[in-house]
Amino acid sequence: MNIRFIGEHLIPGQLGTAFIWIAFFTALLAMVFYLAYSRKKEGERSSFKSLARTFFMVHTFSLLAVATILYYLIFNHYFEYTYVWQYSSTTLPMKYIISCFWAGQEGSFLIWAVFQALIGVVVLLIEKKSESRVMSVVALSQVFMTSMMLGVQFLSIKIGGSPFSLLRDTFGSTPVSIFEHAEYLQLLGDGNGLNPLLENIWMTIHPPILFLGYALTLIPFSYAIASLVKKDYYSWIRPAIPWTILALTLLGAGILLGGAWAYVSLTFGGFWAWDPVENSSLVPWMTLVAALHFMIISKKQRNALFSAFTFICLSYVLVLYASFLTRSGVLAETSAHSFRDNGMTGQLLIFLLLYLAITVVFIAINVKKFSSKKQELMMSREFWMFIGSIIIILAAFQIIFTTSIPVVNSLFHTGIAPPLNPVAFYNKWQLPFVLLIVAFMAFTQFLNYFDNDPKAFMRKMIVPAVMALLLLVPFYFTGIVRQVNFLLLLFFVLFAIFSSLYNLIFNTGSRNIPAIITHIGFTLFVLGTVMTFSNSKTISANTSRFDLGDSKSNTENLLMIRGDTLYMGGFHVVYTNNWRKGNETVYQVDFLKGKMGQYKKEFSLYPTVNRNPKMGDVYNPDTRHFLWVDYYTYISYVGVQPDYIVIKTIMNPYINILWFGAIMMITGFGLAFRKRMQKRFNNI
Repeated sequence: MNIRFIGEHLIPGQLGTAFIWIAFFTALLAMVFYLAYSRKKEGERSSFKSLARTFFMVHTFSLLAVATILYYLIFNHYFEYTYVWQYSSTTLPMKYIISCFWAGQEGSFLIWAVFQALIGVVVLLIEKKSESRVMSVVALSQVFMTSMMLGVQFLSIKIGGSPFSLLRDTFGSTPVSIFEHAEYLQLLGDGNGLNPLLENIWMTIHPPILFLGYALTLIPFSYAIASLVKKDYYSWIRPAIPWTILALTLLGAGILLGGAWAYVSLTFGGFWAWDPVENSSLVPWMTLVAALHFMIISKKQRNALFSAFTFICLSYVLVLYASFLTRSGVLAETSAHSFRDNGMTGQLLIFLLLYLAITVVFIAINVKKFSSKKQELMMSREFWMFIGSIIIILAAFQIIFTTSIPVVNSLFHTGIAPPLNPVAFYNKWQLPFVLLIVAFMAFTQFLNYFDNDPKAFMRKMIVPAVMALLLLVPFYFTGIVRQVNFLLLLFFVLFAIFSSLYNLIFNTGSRNIPAIITHIGFTLFVLGTVMTFSNSKTISANTSRFDLGDSKSNTENLLMIRGDTLYMGGFHVVYTNNWRKGNETVYQVDFLKGKMGQYKKEFSLYPTVNRNPKMGDVYNPDTRHFLWVDYYTYISYVGVQPDYIVIKTIMNPYINILWFGAIMMITGFGLAFRKRMQKRFNNI
């Protein structure tokens, strides 16, 4: 029986679906005509180039139209669409509505495809020599990206998931269905809503920046493949370096913003938990860092070309692998950030394997033709840049291998157990790698490219090394750092900082200031990490008269009855009030200083509990930031009557050094990109 449903807004969805198909076919046609253009003789090329450009522009416009329509549906709460119903609701604050766009797989693929298309337009406009080959690779990626949104069934194979699928088509086959009623929208009421953990300002920034970083990794990959096809092995490096730096900037910023979100939203008191999804985003950034150094070595000395091609290509392949890990459902049991399998695992795997095959085949065909100057001078900057980059690759391999344990178990039916304590496990493995990387960064500041005078090199190192050693003494005797492995790392961190400053101030020759800023930022980030998490301390031991049930709970938590004043970690604390704010209940905890009953309020913290009837309660921490320390509190438990709460409070010292170093590192990358682009346009 056909039902004429009342109140549905079908035209926007039909338009959106049409634009997805237009985007798919125009990406395919752009790729075909760019390939034809690259194979035609000089006089026959112009019409193919014009057609290829036109189709890619139409493709980009179509994707922008799809994104606009999806936003329109979300903002108007048209719950007849599955995607809108799943991720939005009328009670969701307007500032978080924007996050609904990328909350699901279809929306995240869409924003990724839009970014790649817009970046492709920029390449199309500025690239003169290799447009056809570079853009054919970009267009091929866009064919796969848009196929992820087609939402069609071919025989028994599902091709993509449409953001414009109707709710009655998705759930209408259930035995007892509201879709038997023409006015089902009135019965539906409200949408499912956004995951409460995503109701955070950082989650309106972190995902699009991360996807922009993902999209940017495609461009150096495309330049590398275009170069291999053309068998011109060096000309690609100069135009690809700025795109590599920009990808590092945006991907790094996205990862750090994710860390900022974790710090203010999750209840482990840190910014990084070595979660598999976090790791899968970090590894491409690490391989990009190594690839950038290999590219610089190749440009300077015509060496390390195999490594430059391999790791610039693998960086994009690893981005696709990160997407596979996140979206295939393989990490559903080991990561809180992954999606469940929605039937597109096979399609994702084909996408990944195709680009891996392109990388392997083209490098294998050309590898014997990579020329190399056999100058392996140990007293040269490029030699130690190469060794340092290899260390980064080894560190990345350790992370991705352990992260991939669920994939190995799934493929080979093994029972390898992931680490029980991921933070301790990864910290133990990564510490030696970080130590070596920072050590190489320290002394390569005093090396020039090609050969160097050993005596002059040693003289330059003396002052920074002595300053680092002298500053290490108060760190030890004040108890900030006591463990031998951390002391050794701290020495090289300080050595690297002083070496960079020495190079910045006293080097009268040519200096790469953006690189110096980036290196100082990285070493400060490492310094802040070591100092913070070797001194992080839970200060909320239970000083109330009530037992929390076990020794661990009593050691780490404090039960507070409203109005009582209790001692906690150098403060006296009072649970003073609570109130509702939308779905959240806010709890005010005052931190007091004083004695003999005379107390002065130093500050208050306002942890919350977001009570979501569909997804359960979410406990949101609150943090008070000072120059040298953060106090971080979250609710561990709330009684049936809110007259008492259990809180956990963590003191994180020196964490601002970490954030300052992160900002400085990203700024250095940004300045490097600006410098490279200025050079490129000045040469045009």
